[in-house]
Amino acid sequence: MAEDARERGWALKAECYAAWHTAPHKAAETAAALQTLAARHPGPELHALAGWAQGIAALAAGDLSAALGHLESAQAGFTELGDAQHAAETQVPQMVALAMMGRDTEALERGETALAQFIASGDERSAGKIEGNLGTMLSRQDRHAQAEQQFRRAAVRFARLGDLELSIGADVAVANALTWQFQFDEALRVNERVRMRARAHGYGILLAQAHQGIGRIELNRGRWHHALPALAEAVRLLADAGAPPQRRIEAEAALADAYLAVNLLTEAVALYDRIAAEAQTLQAPTEQAWASLQRARALGRLGEVPAALAAMAEARGLYDDAGNTATTAYIDLCRGRIELGCGQAVLAQASARSAAAALADSGITGWWLEAQALQASALAAVGDTAAAGALFTAVLAEAADLPQIALSCHTGLGALARRSGDLAAARHALETALDSVDRARAALPDDDFRSAIAVDAEQAHDELVAVSLAQGQATQLLCDLERGRARALALSLPAAADDAPRPQASTQLHWLREQWRQAVAEGDEGRLTGLDGQVKALERALLEAHRRETLSMSVGTAPAALPGPQQFDPTALQAALDANTAVVIWHWQADQLLACVVRHDRVQCHVQQVPGLAGLIRGLRFQIDALRLGGEGLQRHAALLLARTQRHAQTLYQAVWAPLEPLLAGASRVVLVPHRELHYLPFGALHDGQQWLVQTKELSLAPSASIWLAQQGHPTGLVETVLALGVGGPGLPDVATEIAAVASVFGTGAQARTDAAANQAALRTAGRSVDVLHLACHGRFRADNPAFSFLQLGDGPLTLHDARQLTLRAGLVTLSACETGVSRVAPGDEVLSLVRAFMLAGARNVLATLWPVNDAACARLMADFYPRLRAGQRCAAALQQAAASRAAAGEHPYHWAAFALHGAG
Repeated sequence: MAEDARERGWALKAECYAAWHTAPHKAAETAAALQTLAARHPGPELHALAGWAQGIAALAAGDLSAALGHLESAQAGFTELGDAQHAAETQVPQMVALAMMGRDTEALERGETALAQFIASGDERSAGKIEGNLGTMLSRQDRHAQAEQQFRRAAVRFARLGDLELSIGADVAVANALTWQFQFDEALRVNERVRMRARAHGYGILLAQAHQGIGRIELNRGRWHHALPALAEAVRLLADAGAPPQRRIEAEAALADAYLAVNLLTEAVALYDRIAAEAQTLQAPTEQAWASLQRARALGRLGEVPAALAAMAEARGLYDDAGNTATTAYIDLCRGRIELGCGQAVLAQASARSAAAALADSGITGWWLEAQALQASALAAVGDTAAAGALFTAVLAEAADLPQIALSCHTGLGALARRSGDLAAARHALETALDSVDRARAALPDDDFRSAIAVDAEQAHDELVAVSLAQGQATQLLCDLERGRARALALSLPAAADDAPRPQASTQLHWLREQWRQAVAEGDEGRLTGLDGQVKALERALLEAHRRETLSMSVGTAPAALPGPQQFDPTALQAALDANTAVVIWHWQADQLLACVVRHDRVQCHVQQVPGLAGLIRGLRFQIDALRLGGEGLQRHAALLLARTQRHAQTLYQAVWAPLEPLLAGASRVVLVPHRELHYLPFGALHDGQQWLVQTKELSLAPSASIWLAQQGHPTGLVETVLALGVGGPGLPDVATEIAAVASVFGTGAQARTDAAANQAALRTAGRSVDVLHLACHGRFRADNPAFSFLQLGDGPLTLHDARQLTLRAGLVTLSACETGVSRVAPGDEVLSLVRAFMLAGARNVLATLWPVNDAACARLMADFYPRLRAGQRCAAALQQAAASRAAAGEHPYHWAAFALHGAG
């Protein structure tokens, strides 16, 4: 063998190793060059070197089986040459491959053998690498204290050698081991040091790992406003560096864990599905098992219990195979949560007790405390209040740095105190719980995150309302009700962004939708199914890209103290009311319906039991919808249909409204703040036996009393200009007539566009300056993905996601389309709908429909509504008089009760 070929071979092997961590895409190139060199200069040494490099390249590409085969072949080649040192060195990447394949026992055995040889030969660098890999093996078995010792020994060796890259990598591992042991302060210090060193020396993958480590720490601490940007940045850095697939899916899993923590559940499930599939392809059972377990947790919270239990069983099988007892115990804990949620408190108690016992000596403090908190909740559910209270208190004393666990304990203690009659203690515990959620929500960067986190507050809020009722203080009850009303929307209203989706993705989505509509028209079921899947996949990708872009804007911002909870001033609300105006705030839990009525001079409450209220609302809606479903054939039965609707409306009037009449005496204007399914009730269509409610009351809807009050401070002025956009088509033959009628009311202040001219460009340009925005078109609410609910404009759908990016100054946005007011009510009474999107864009009032109304009925109502508005009436007054005139004329509520005004009124 020529000496220069030999030297070249060793140089290529070194380049391949370097590329593995700093530029993985180059590993394959150097391995291929070394293989070519070995073919030109046959010999055992170059052959062994080529196998070594091929193994490293395969590792970088995620082909673990091939990597292990090449590396074992290289080890055999060096052994035949009598080169024990290099034979031992090939075992370092072998350990990595075996660990990623879940063959931890074999990896540990090879590592211990190689470590002894390196120490004996004085090879400090190789000994440090082995110690690092041994630490990784121990971490994967949740033996984190032992892992930390290995990592620290490796860090010392690399520091003595002056090997900066390996020294930084060892510090990353030390920080991760500390994080698992919940030693957060020290772990954060180590990670911050890693981040500064990695950035200074251009180590992109190590920099990403530092961000990931910091994100994990902040996630455990419940500081989601820091965790989410750090984890998103880790994913971006790894992608930019061309990191190995294993590194990338680890980072994606960490980000998915953050989504799960803030209750972005469907988004988390989608990420876990992708991670599990990639991990299975890469033969990485540990990553696959974690994704299955976390996916099960998300499914459980979504109420998909059978699917959650199946995913949990899959994860248990994978962890059992790996001999990981700590995570197996954590699976018991997760199953216990599902059991408690299903009302199986005895089973939940057994699962929690088993998990706590197994985790007691694991060193994973957070999991152990979670298990004990769950056990306390189960004890409370079975009626052992003394034991539950003692256990909640004990856990709380150790969970100061773990806000999710502390939240559970404060809520549990508050519920126990309320039931025992200690209302002061109950209030203190529950307000502490809600304060922690409020602070976390206020710090989050986007409406999606702020809305999702409300799930954590719902139980505590229901308990706090019960405490208020027991204390009998109406003003305090008013304040407590506000704590559960659209808190995320209140935070997001002044900060609507103007960052539309990327044009290329939007264009592709538009093209796919056109193909989908064509397939519907042609009845091509096979093509339709495929296109539907593509559309939904692209929608998810668009939203995820937007989410990560939002998070990226928060990277690098200086840490700040969490803001305090939002405060509500009931006296300011009363001062904004005149003698003719009342605000009614509802709270509906189980069969109990609570209404808090606020007048300028008093606050009063009424509580009653209304069994089957949800069914009554569905019954009224069914009767109203019958007119839409029947078509012309039902005209001969119009009187009968109207009578049936009146009967249902009277029943609901007596159940919901009649008890409030004494409290509303003298009030002709009522602002309604609905709760839960009451958002779906057309209040104007309630009937007292003589007339419809819309004929006696001016009604408007508000997300919360706080938001309504804030909107009263905005100047109103005269309504002089309108942008009217109309897109007709099947089922909408009168749109052009409607647009012309609206324009005629405003005269020279009108801009009217129809069909292709009624496009998003016109909306974005003219919509910034007009007083009224009127949109007459088809619309659809997407319960499966509210962000892609849409209005069909002339150049394609304007989604909820698109609408919230608009910048509007309109005092009124009228959505004269099908189901524009249909919504999904999320916990915290965060109503996800097109109405919310236009309020986020800046609209002070939004007029929308609860069900599809034919465009002729829309045109008639608008022809009455807009002249009144133009004459100076408030939006709510103009709508009430227009609808009341249709009702007095004997029209069915289907034609006029669908329209609801949301906002300032």
